[in-house]
Amino acid sequence: MKEIEHLSDDSNKLTQIFDLAASLRCPHQLLEESIRDLQREVQRQLSERQTNDAQLNILELMLNSSGGIQNMTVLFSKPDKRAQWEEAFTEAKQKLASALERCQIPEFVVSVPIRKTRAGLQFTCASPTLGIQRDVWVCNSDGYVGQVCVLSLVPEPTVTSCNGVCNARILCVASVPASDDSSSSPANASINISIQEPPTSVANAINSIVNSKPREKRKPTDGSSTESRNSCNIQLDSDSSSEDSETESQPERAVSPSNSTTATSSLTSSNLPISHRHQESNSEETDALQSTMWLGTEDGCIHVYNCTDNIRIKKNKIKIPHISAVYSILYLSNKVFVSLANGDVCIYSRDHNGWNTTSPFTVTVGTVTSPVTKLLNVHSKLWCAIQGCIKVLNTTTLQVDSQIQISNDSKPITNMTVLDEYVWISVQNSAHIKCCHHESYEIIFEVNLAPSVNKMLSNCDDIIRQHKAACLRVTSLLACKDLIWVGTSAGVLLTIAGSNISKGSSPPSVTGIPHGHTGHVRFLTFVESPQCDSSDDLSKLSDSKTDIVKTSTNRTLLVISGGDGYEDFRSSGNNTMSEIAGREDSTNHLLLWHV
Repeated sequence: MKEIEHLSDDSNKLTQIFDLAASLRCPHQLLEESIRDLQREVQRQLSERQTNDAQLNILELMLNSSGGIQNMTVLFSKPDKRAQWEEAFTEAKQKLASALERCQIPEFVVSVPIRKTRAGLQFTCASPTLGIQRDVWVCNSDGYVGQVCVLSLVPEPTVTSCNGVCNARILCVASVPASDDSSSSPANASINISIQEPPTSVANAINSIVNSKPREKRKPTDGSSTESRNSCNIQLDSDSSSEDSETESQPERAVSPSNSTTATSSLTSSNLPISHRHQESNSEETDALQSTMWLGTEDGCIHVYNCTDNIRIKKNKIKIPHISAVYSILYLSNKVFVSLANGDVCIYSRDHNGWNTTSPFTVTVGTVTSPVTKLLNVHSKLWCAIQGCIKVLNTTTLQVDSQIQISNDSKPITNMTVLDEYVWISVQNSAHIKCCHHESYEIIFEVNLAPSVNKMLSNCDDIIRQHKAACLRVTSLLACKDLIWVGTSAGVLLTIAGSNISKGSSPPSVTGIPHGHTGHVRFLTFVESPQCDSSDDLSKLSDSKTDIVKTSTNRTLLVISGGDGYEDFRSSGNNTMSEIAGREDSTNHLLLWHV
């Protein structure tokens, strides 16, 4: 072992000598060649010693038995064989411990690289769509352009498209289900039209009403409904954005006398600006009838898409401007709550006609210097993170019921998630997470993640390990089934058993996941595995991820993490100098687990 250490030290010194020689201004080609020859010889000797050294082929085990502790020595033919066996043995121990604790071990599925179409693109957020086919929308940004990548899970995880959607950073994304009563509303019959051409008079009447008064719900005439039963139907909201623009620019047409009664109730909207009428029309066609995706940006806009839209060829159906950046979007109780950088929380509501996007109700919860940065649904109450405290907003009265002080040193709250009766919270530049009871607001305990992260980084290079440990912090939190998932700035992912927690209990154990990222973990989310037949349940989506977790305990879910690079921490020290590792470090990756 001593000889191996000496050879390794010589190899490092020769590398330094080579770097110094390269800085010489006089001719030094012969010197460089001599150093290279010596480096090759030292590396050859080092490889031989490592292969032949018996210590690397031996594994000492201690076995607890009824007769006491027994020592066992296992001899392997090669160091690689020993490493493989030790890895499998450690994994078996973890699975056994998990089975005893009734906590399921996440099963790693695949890593999906996402090539950068622009330099500097980084993941910012992600959310699954709603519907039978559960895609995941992953948002990237370089500070100037907001991009959405669509991850399709069928037949296997694949990125189907990556397209720019705005000229600003996308800060948040949320999926919003369709209205509950849309399936039973009689107005549903009016959203399907025949692809066959109706008689000219009927066509003119329909076009006149559609183009001039889009807000009013319209019942089909007997003729149109009869034709629709005998032909294929298409939805009005499937029109492309360019066609919407053409409709918007056309002058309003006169309504024929025979159809004046049908159009009368919609005349009240004629005094609205064209852009507002256009938004309300799209609101009727998209939001009330289909699930939607809401994207909040740094320049204060919310872009609304249908979940089924092909984002490569379709523009947003609705664009809602605000006076400051959109930090967080949350769907709860048939409303959409939006937190802004000026401290306001905007509440968007809807009726049978769709979303009211022009006049949301606004509640001032924070200030410009202390805005609401995170929103979380905790048992139908809205927890608003403001600097180092949390304000609990009653979603019925829209009044602040309570205030919880989380951080005494004014460190802002960075992440929140809820599992059962407890809320897990992280603060800025900290490797600790706090567990808070949702009713008493008492901090039950605090978990230090640093020891578990350092253990996962034990195979990394010393300099890399020291750097990651020095600036370690929590970057994302997720509650899925009975586990709390934690993403860190070191790229290490951790899980914490979130069940069987009570006041006075000791902090639960923290388990490191072998697969992670080279750089920061940027987001964590989950989606139902496509193997599950759950189309009936998807139409009855709950108000929050918490409810989804509760109703999905018997289903297979996919947990997805997004971050910089991909790394297997079990063998991270073996390929740090390879060209492949260098390329992977700069590539964004999505990692998927079955739970």
